[in-house]
Amino acid sequence: MTADSAGRAEELAQSMLLWRARKDLGQDGPLPSYRTTRRHRWTGAELERAKVHRTALVSGAPEQVSAVLKALAGSHGVDELIINTLTCAPSDRRRSYELLSEAFALPASRPEPATVGSA
Repeated sequence: MTADSAGRAEELAQSMLLWRARKDLGQDGPLPSYRTTRRHRWTGAELERAKVHRTALVSGAPEQVSAVLKALAGSHGVDELIINTLTCAPSDRRRSYELLSEAFALPASRPEPATVGSA
């Protein structure tokens, strides 16, 4: 998970961690916004679950995230990664993917519009 700044990425990460902790504790609700998460008083059980999930979450500025992901890919001998970014707002998720695409120097690709016609 990345954003335009490491601080913003951390806000988004905290939202995902709260959602995951709650899920582990039997509260299957929607992903909270970062504003909700910022106001939330974490319980001890939530903090413990978030700590467990934090080890599997890569977040930060785009350069930080791409460096960690490249190192992970290298250490596991893979040349392809699948990224799943969970955010409350679709625009944050989209921006995270855009920033990662730029950090990995991937070509921008847009699906071609479907055309209907006869041959």
